[in-house]
Amino acid sequence: MTVFRRLCVLVDHRQLLLLLFLTAGILDPCSSLGQIHSARCRPDKYLTKYEHCQLASPGGVAGLECFGKYRHPSTKRCQWRRGADEREEANVTLVILQRTAKYCRMYKSTKETSTDVEVYTSHNLTVEVLEQVGSKCSKDAFTAHPSSLLRCGPPLHATFRRHSGSRVDVGARWSVDDAEVVGSVCVRRREAGDRHRRGDGPWRRTCCRGASGCHLAGAVAPSPLEVQLACEVSDKCSECPWGPIYTLPPELTKPPLNLHAVEDKMADARGRRRISLTWTFSEECDGFRVSVGKASGEPPLEVLDVTRPPVALLLSGSDFRVHVEAFNNVSASPAAGVALTAPRVADDDGGHAKLRVSVHNRTSFSVFWQDDLVSEYSCFSLEWRATDGSRPPNASYESFYENANNFWTLVDIPEPLRPYTGYVVRLHVRDRHPPCNLKRVNNSQEATYATARFYFLEGSPVSAPANVSMAPVTSSSAEVSWSPVRREDRRGFLLGYVIYYAEDRQPEKNVSVGRQVRSYILEGLRSGAVYQIQVSGLTRVGPGVRSAPTLLETRREGFFDLTALLIASTLVVLAAMLASLLFKSRAKAVFWPTIPNPAKSRSMQKLNGPTQLLLQTTLKLEECDRASLLVVEPRAPPSVRRSAAVDDEPGVATSRGPPAAPSGGYTSLDVIQQMMMMMTTATTTHAGDYKTQISVERDARVRLMDMENAHLS
Repeated sequence: MTVFRRLCVLVDHRQLLLLLFLTAGILDPCSSLGQIHSARCRPDKYLTKYEHCQLASPGGVAGLECFGKYRHPSTKRCQWRRGADEREEANVTLVILQRTAKYCRMYKSTKETSTDVEVYTSHNLTVEVLEQVGSKCSKDAFTAHPSSLLRCGPPLHATFRRHSGSRVDVGARWSVDDAEVVGSVCVRRREAGDRHRRGDGPWRRTCCRGASGCHLAGAVAPSPLEVQLACEVSDKCSECPWGPIYTLPPELTKPPLNLHAVEDKMADARGRRRISLTWTFSEECDGFRVSVGKASGEPPLEVLDVTRPPVALLLSGSDFRVHVEAFNNVSASPAAGVALTAPRVADDDGGHAKLRVSVHNRTSFSVFWQDDLVSEYSCFSLEWRATDGSRPPNASYESFYENANNFWTLVDIPEPLRPYTGYVVRLHVRDRHPPCNLKRVNNSQEATYATARFYFLEGSPVSAPANVSMAPVTSSSAEVSWSPVRREDRRGFLLGYVIYYAEDRQPEKNVSVGRQVRSYILEGLRSGAVYQIQVSGLTRVGPGVRSAPTLLETRREGFFDLTALLIASTLVVLAAMLASLLFKSRAKAVFWPTIPNPAKSRSMQKLNGPTQLLLQTTLKLEECDRASLLVVEPRAPPSVRRSAAVDDEPGVATSRGPPAAPSGGYTSLDVIQQMMMMMTTATTTHAGDYKTQISVERDARVRLMDMENAHLS
């Protein structure tokens, strides 16, 4: 910046009024700062010299305009566009004419396209610009009154904010000269087109009083908008050109989804932990804003702008709150949050190897650390909060500088300690340079040294262990199981559990177990006796509330559970029967398959033929000898009397009928046996048809004689 420019800035802002007197002789250069060198001219000679130049010639100089500010009415800025190519040598002349005052001034240049000029504010102004390229001359001109050339804006910076309900907030920031004179802001909008073209719909114009901005209502919420800003025309702003077109995307209405924080358990960062944040988002946006802060409220609240997930964080062992929101240039989505809890503290009796707490009263306690940390660190921070109780836990903190002792005493803490309430305290180490406040949250120099639990005042548990159950093991022992006492009901460090058991009208006995034990086997019980059993938690003050009494009967010696035995036996028998049935049916199907009834086969029909003939012949012979027979004895089936009749006369065939034909459902063995018997009978019949007739007659006489002898006797 030149010396003249610095002096003019000081004068305009009234920062050194003394320079008005010291630089009285060079104020003219200040007023014409940035101008082309000017010279006076005579209007008549000027008109004669440049009368051959063509006005608005194609390819010539164009776009001439002059404007000024309300604070400097006599100074105007004139600017134009060259008609000649950048590589061509062109002579440019700007002429200012105010005929009433017979004022003529010429500004000559070769490459510049703007300059500041001085004019009279009370006379009409005619401005012409001429461009000479070789023998070709072009010009552009306009005429106006200086009071109509007061231009304001457009704004230097614009902000937008879309809201649900079709509302858009518009903010504007103006230059120093315009901010004093702009009284109203005008906004025009229309729905935007696609990415390749601007919206071609009609503009909707709205003006609001004040220069800070405007609130637009009735905007289509899901559609992008095109917006332009300008001031409202007034006597101090006779020209209000529209600014650039801003494209406003739709409002982001949905928060990021599936926000998860995954801790790298394998990372050994010496008191710091590595956490990866992931999430999903379905809408288009410019990026994501991740804010990370301590749950205790200790500043700062660090904000990270990222383009997409995941985000890696390196944090100490404190409790943190993380919020993630999507944003674009006009809106931000609702935030999704996740709590990063500190590593779990061991549920012990408060006797920590590295950190110890000594409580003085409700508002003061001291924290002692074992190692010589002051040789390496001088800045520390303590965080403490309640872990249980009737009210939600409140986190507090205090950072301090300590370079001599290995302890720190907290006095007048913000919230007094509550009795029977557990607290956890953490000691963080920081760098050696005060102040010891936290500079940043992510990837800071803070690391967690140790954690401890403490009580201001302890008591006995106010609730009993839950889910107490018992089961006999032997005739002299039983197993007792339970769930731990709820943390908020312990009111002190849980040292263990007490099991009470007693037989009817016998002194009560008890046994104590550790805090990690969840089941215990009672031994030395009497067989077949009934015991009452209860369980309670134990703290330094003593045992707490007992569980409800539960009765247990031990097993009797030599007693068998008949019910279980019968059930088991029944199941075994049923299984054996089912297996035998399956095996039998399977074996029969494999070894003796069922075959069709052979009685209807052709072979059996042929075998039955001679037998039927024999029966017919026998019946005819009996009819012929019916007169010689006196008594006919009813006969049993041939199969019953075969042994008596045939054994007497081995050579005489009886008049038995043919064997019955086999019926369906027989096994193959039965069928074969019957077929062999039928074939034997058929063969005998074919061999002696004649002998059969004689045997029948003879057999009849023998039977008659036997019957007579039997009657006489």
